[in-house]
Amino acid sequence: MNNEESVDGGKEESKAERFKRLAEPRVSSTIRKIEIIGNLAGSNYEYTIEQVQKIVDTLRALVDELEKKFQKGLNRKGFNDKGKFRL
Repeated sequence: MNNEESVDGGKEESKAERFKRLAEPRVSSTIRKIEIIGNLAGSNYEYTIEQVQKIVDTLRALVDELEKKFQKGLNRKGFNDKGKFRL
């Protein structure tokens, strides 16, 4: 039995396959929740510029942190290392 086969004879899920399987529904769910937050901009609600700015700043900070995590992961794997030689 090789590394890609499971005990039951089926193929084991690769890390890339697992990433895609988990990322797609998580991102889709997050998109939907952001759309729902956007519904608060409708005329049925009253809000201040400060409240809106706090929501937007919080979401923006979370996206920035997300990007840093992915960038850190890519750098660990040898991607995006400007000026560095790796085999």
